[in-house]
Amino acid sequence: MQRGPRRMYDVRHLNLTCADCGARIEELPFEPKTDRPVYCQKCARNHRRQNPRILR
Repeated sequence: MQRGPRRMYDVRHLNLTCADCGARIEELPFEPKTDRPVYCQKCARNHRRQNPRILR
């Protein structure tokens, strides 16, 4: 199954920071929810490696 380009959401107006390192997050490939932590690209990669249930 081939997918098109991933849609990125501009979240600058939400003033989000990474739950691990505190880096400012300006774009996400999903709409964030208030009940879940958000991670920068680098930290999200580390979380995927630790949790085999998350795809990629």
